[in-house]
Amino acid sequence: MAKSNLAHRATLLCMLAFFAQPVQFGLWLSRIAEVQADLGLTKAELSLALLGMPLGLLPFLYFAGRTVERVGPRRTLIWALPPMLAAGVLPGFASNATNLFFSLFLLGTTIATTEVGLNVFAARVEKTYSQSIMNRAHGFWSLGVMMGSLIGVQLAYFELPAGYSLLVAALFLLPLLIAIGLAMPTIKNKKEMAAKSRNLPPIPPALYLIGMVVFGGTMVEGGMNDWATVYMPESAWGGSSRDGLAVTVFAGTVTLGRFVGDVLKNRFGAVRLAKLCLGSAFTGILILVFSKDIWTAYAGFSLVGFGVSTIFPLGISASAELGDIGEARNVSVMTFGALTAFLIGPPMIGLVAEATSLRVAFIPLLIALAVSLYLAQSLQTNQS
Repeated sequence: MAKSNLAHRATLLCMLAFFAQPVQFGLWLSRIAEVQADLGLTKAELSLALLGMPLGLLPFLYFAGRTVERVGPRRTLIWALPPMLAAGVLPGFASNATNLFFSLFLLGTTIATTEVGLNVFAARVEKTYSQSIMNRAHGFWSLGVMMGSLIGVQLAYFELPAGYSLLVAALFLLPLLIAIGLAMPTIKNKKEMAAKSRNLPPIPPALYLIGMVVFGGTMVEGGMNDWATVYMPESAWGGSSRDGLAVTVFAGTVTLGRFVGDVLKNRFGAVRLAKLCLGSAFTGILILVFSKDIWTAYAGFSLVGFGVSTIFPLGISASAELGDIGEARNVSVMTFGALTAFLIGPPMIGLVAEATSLRVAFIPLLIALAVSLYLAQSLQTNQS
């Protein structure tokens, strides 16, 4: 089979995997409020229960990286996706806050493995076939979450409880994801066998710099996801439709940015694209800090959404390109830092906003973006 045909097949299967993997998760997001009401949880109790997922996901990224390094991304996905779907059903059947916490903790551990497997597979497709696909892959991931949430809303309309909705999704997705995994080509990196026979080299210093670039972008992304709806009423422009539209504008431009990100990367290179996007996010935050009307605020959310859209995918690609040995380890370490920033952003904004205002609370995000801009040159690798 010609190399171009293999590249097309690998790319197509990669996009399908990125789209299908988060559908059940998106369905869960759309039913959290229902589970909260069924269990009678306060906002504080729900917040503590929801911590289960990041507490399971973050530490398990280390083991996920080692697993992918040893057995490869394709085999990892084939074996890890079924447990992820099974664990994804449990939150819908939780009987109290404690059960919900531990079910989400278990789900977090399985998501960690599949996330690293997906990203390493995409990185190997990029390196093997000299194609930029990482941004598009994450764009399809965003679409998968959106599709799952829409399915969840529709099943709620038909009054199917959250647990059974998640079970239906798992039963539908299981054969699909296994078929995708089995159809994926086995793409070995050039020194994979050597890596299995000896210890991995030390973590390259450049990885920490890449992580710091991504840290600022994902901190802003996490903060905007949680606080965009609160910004509108605090600015006296509130209303249920306007509040929701702020999130829609932000999420929409994130998805759009990821679908055009690979074209822009090929055109301008990783470093120039990162600087363009980080500059866009910086400008957008400035607009939100000083905005005087609702349309200017929407423009700010658009700039921020486009600005953060490509930073994490660029970081994944750059981390994987640091060497053939240890690429899964590098991806998992970078992902750990990125998700930590994603989780730190919302509570940091909340604490500062409690003492001052939400507009003032956005100012630390400008500092994080400035650091990322200063270090953006770190994304320059031998393939960028």
